[in-house]
Amino acid sequence: MAGFRAVTAEEAVAPPRCTRCHATGCTWDRIGGLAICPDCQEMLIQGEGAPLRLSPERHMCAACGSPGTVCFITVPLQAKALAIDLCPFHLRGLLRRGLEREAFLELSRQLSSVGLTPDRIFLLHEAFYDETGRALRPVRDPA
Repeated sequence: MAGFRAVTAEEAVAPPRCTRCHATGCTWDRIGGLAICPDCQEMLIQGEGAPLRLSPERHMCAACGSPGTVCFITVPLQAKALAIDLCPFHLRGLLRRGLEREAFLELSRQLSSVGLTPDRIFLLHEAFYDETGRALRPVRDPA
């Protein structure tokens, strides 16, 4: 399954702080290897934080299959860390909680193949998407 994999023990070791605001606490999601807390993710997507400049890897996007991705690592509830390779378009969609329906359904299908449901991943949680993939509460794009 291209672009979607369990994380190795080395990748699972999370930095103790957010690389942007230096907040401590949870195991933050990682984008391109950088630990980024939810507040900084939201600031990033709203254009209020410094831009995130990452070099794409030669992997295929888990949502659409296009090459040129950034690795998004998250820890699902009561599960081991998971790496999802996403193209810039789908990474922005995930962070702003506004994936297109087809991308949401594809990620859901891949999650189910490893025994997980979207509600186990914060940015795919049922508070943000209904069961058909309609975005319920996307973060507004900067004007």
